[in-house]
Amino acid sequence: MKKVILSFSAAAMLLASCGGSEICSCADTMLAMSKEMKSAGSDLTKMQEIQKKYEADFKKCEELGKGKSKDEQKKMEEELKQCDSYKEMEKMMK
Repeated sequence: MKKVILSFSAAAMLLASCGGSEICSCADTMLAMSKEMKSAGSDLTKMQEIQKKYEADFKKCEELGKGKSKDEQKKMEEELKQCDSYKEMEKMMK
C-alpha cells in the first residue's frame, strides 16, 4: 500500500511543464488519490477502482513533463514543492 502511494508521489514529483496552477492542480489530484488509497487500506479492488477513477487526470499530469529539458523539469519540481497539496502529501508519507 505504502509503495503504491510512494510510486504515485514519485510520479507527481516528475511532473513538469506549464504554469503553477496546472502543477498544483496535479498535486491536488495526487493528494486526493493518495488519501483515497490510504483509506482503502489493503483492499485491492478499491485501489484498482481509485486508480481507474483518476487515470485520465494522472495521464494528463504525466503529459505535462514530456519534451521538457532537465532544467525545465527541475524548475517544475521546485514549483510543485511549493504547492499546498504537495506539502500535505509529504506529511502523509512520514
